[in-house]
Amino acid sequence: MEYLLVQDVALSTAPSYAAVTKLQSWPQLPECTEQSLVSQLQTTLDIQQQLNIVSMAAGKVLPLSSLTVKTAVGDFTASGSCAADFEYKSVLVLNQQCLAELIYQSDYAFTPMIQRELLLLESEWLFALRNALVVSRLQQMALKDTLTGLGNRRFFDDSFDKTVQLAKRHNDSCALILLDLDNFKQVNDNAGHSAGDEILLAVADTLRDMLRCTDSLFRFGGDEFAVLLSGQDTSSAELVARRLVRAINQHHRCQQHNVSASAGLALLKPEQDGKHLFAAADSALYAAKEAGKSTVRVA
Repeated sequence: MEYLLVQDVALSTAPSYAAVTKLQSWPQLPECTEQSLVSQLQTTLDIQQQLNIVSMAAGKVLPLSSLTVKTAVGDFTASGSCAADFEYKSVLVLNQQCLAELIYQSDYAFTPMIQRELLLLESEWLFALRNALVVSRLQQMALKDTLTGLGNRRFFDDSFDKTVQLAKRHNDSCALILLDLDNFKQVNDNAGHSAGDEILLAVADTLRDMLRCTDSLFRFGGDEFAVLLSGQDTSSAELVARRLVRAINQHHRCQQHNVSASAGLALLKPEQDGKHLFAAADSALYAAKEAGKSTVRVA
């Protein structure tokens, strides 16, 4: 199905207004009239919060075990969800645009009458959900690189600070890998910017495929990339860095234009802050370039 063209972006977590209901709590839920539901939905542009509000209203129709909404900005599941025997799916459409798919689960059957009542509730969510998706798209545009879809420098700065703070708070480790493409400028000069863009896309896809979902990947601009690794020791982080460089160097499009990658790696030390960690990784990258490129150096 074709979703509204919005991209994924992380929104800050906020307390939920409601959770998926269970049978024992269903009769005690406050009555949710048409006006009260619309009013509650208008109080937030956070899709997770909106989903939790809708889940409470839907719980007045039928006790739910799970409620999930699938959108182009990601999948969201209402608080307290768990699997159940009966499932019902519904598509949310506004002005001939598919906004999302809702997936209900319950220990009780979704009769035609129940489905009709849920449809009425869904109709009250359409405009609030549309607005939330638009806001997510605008936020995404400010945080993502338009060519590769990776996080941009602004997103990196925010994520880097949070990663370092969490690592120090929990006495954990984190590593920063800075990558730079070797001989990339000659591609733009000799083959044109379209060829350069193809290489950047190939590198971005290669890095995505090599990393864990818990790792973070960014493009600074130009031919510079950054990777944030959590919970890695020196040997493990160095192994990751060398695998990334090797994968880039072996990519057929990079080999076609004699493009390789150099990387600098630094691990957070107890006495360091984010500024010193970045400087260490940057110095290691410079050392890799000075060593003849297409290699990895550890700070």
